Amino acid sequence: MKIIFDNIIYSLQRYGGITVVWNELLSRARADKDLEVTELDYRQAMQPRLLERYRIPAFKADTPTLFHSSYFRILPQQGVKNITTVHDLTYHFYRHGLARAVHLWEEQRALRHSDAVICISENTKRDLLRFYPWVKEESIHVVPNGVSDIFRPMPEVEKKGYLLFVGNSTAAYKRYDVALRVAQLTGLELVTARGITLEQLNKRYNEALCLLYPSDYEGFGIPVVEAQRAGCPVIAQRWSSIPEVIGADGLMVEHASPEHMAQEMADIVRQLQSRPTEHIIRAGQKNARRFSWDNTYRLTKQVYTSLTNN
Repeated sequence: MKIIFDNIIYSLQRYGGITVVWNELLSRARADKDLEVTELDYRQAMQPRLLERYRIPAFKADTPTLFHSSYFRILPQQGVKNITTVHDLTYHFYRHGLARAVHLWEEQRALRHSDAVICISENTKRDLLRFYPWVKEESIHVVPNGVSDIFRPMPEVEKKGYLLFVGNSTAAYKRYDVALRVAQLTGLELVTARGITLEQLNKRYNEALCLLYPSDYEGFGIPVVEAQRAGCPVIAQRWSSIPEVIGADGLMVEHASPEHMAQEMADIVRQLQSRPTEHIIRAGQKNARRFSWDNTYRLTKQVYTSLTNN
């Protein structure tokens, strides 16, 4: 099975959820003897053109082949079947002006020319069909993200009992303001983690009292299952993809005003301080076992195989 992986995401971000997903996919595809892999990588052999991310790749494919881009590009050649991964619909909800218009043009172009669309959660699929009802539902495949084996309990690490926030604190929809307010209400330190190694992040999860995840919108929410796998309780907002990811026993607050959410989260934090948390940790670890990158790759490969056989 021939497949071309378009690694354009590495030219757009060093860290972030999409990069994590793509790293895990590529590492398994490279080792898969069923695949004949070609990579378009602008960090090494290929010279990027002006505005490369928005352009059709300057590459002549040896067809028939599959083309899977890491970020909304297509290869419109005879004998090429295109796969697009949709991680979230953030630009529809939270971006405005030229940036939004350009992204939506890029997104729509990819979707119109794709033979298969991968969504990382059922919530992302619902949002996709809401904004693009013309996409054929039978072409959409839900493939959940995984969680790295790096995340694990570290009994040797001293608990420091702080509140942890993982993500972009400057993105308004991540609700860093709610996390700050929880810290004020409880008198606990708030530590923000972004752009650190997975090993460092695992240590943070092990040191923390809990992860605060008040985000208004997520395509999946990888930090939720990372924290659970590391044995760190998670307090999140019951909204977007979080209920399907955090599990039935997850600690969630209702979607409400920032002050109300902060008050609810602070109440749960106080309960974590005053009561045993072993049952919460066990439930989180059990939930996190539902997700693995091996399973993500297995389901993704099924999409490839279905296109090759049709």
